[in-house]
Amino acid sequence: MIHSLLFFLYLLLPAQSGFTHLWTIPVRGDRLITDNLGNPIVIGGDALTKFRDNGTLFRLYSNKRLGKISSVDAMNPLKIIVFYKDFSRIVFLDNTLTENGYPIELEKFDLEQAALVCASYDNGIWVFDGVAYSLTRFDQQMQRSVQILNLNQILGYTPQPAFMMEHDNHLYMNVPDKGILQFDIFGTYIRTIPITGLDKFQVLGTTLYFSKTPGMLQAFQLKTLQESQLELPVSDYTDLRINQDKLYLLRNDSLSVYRFPASTEE
Repeated sequence: MIHSLLFFLYLLLPAQSGFTHLWTIPVRGDRLITDNLGNPIVIGGDALTKFRDNGTLFRLYSNKRLGKISSVDAMNPLKIIVFYKDFSRIVFLDNTLTENGYPIELEKFDLEQAALVCASYDNGIWVFDGVAYSLTRFDQQMQRSVQILNLNQILGYTPQPAFMMEHDNHLYMNVPDKGILQFDIFGTYIRTIPITGLDKFQVLGTTLYFSKTPGMLQAFQLKTLQESQLELPVSDYTDLRINQDKLYLLRNDSLSVYRFPASTEE
């Protein structure tokens, strides 16, 4: 995996479009994720479309009974988490997009209003309840290992988060009008990163990546608080993803993959 510091050097280069185009394939969807092997998965309505890292179609998945997919987390490519908010259900898929076990019914865990779900270490999951404002971590046996009640009292306001992810023993929760909340793996609130107005982001190493301005990739160093940006090859994308030295851009009717410009610094 590309080193975070080396990757940050890409974004210190002057704004440019020196990306190398690798491939483009036709596909429709509105969201994009990748697994740790660089295989992209496009999310559209109730369907997932997974491609190999060379752009060839690999697998399709859809569960009409559960309807629209709310989020997908492929932190563990052998246990992909698919969350259906409307039904408060979680489905686990293996790397072939085959259902692994029965769906998890979150109402059985007193989480009828689960709003966000993401993967955690050791096959655990985090769940945010949008009514009780609780944050709960379950281990792989679906036993509660962390539970934070009344998060609104801890923060001093009522959060309306839109996205969350875990990386390197920290949970990051995006509250668009406040910033990105950072917690440790025990659910202890650490700080709010002052970046607002986001739909989603990625954390790689010690750098937080996002695209707030169309056509620009922004980077925020979590330790030094430095910011930089890099011009992207197109600006009409609906979602983007970084995996190692590759950039994945999802547009209305296609998915394109590029290699990042080579850094001139060592």
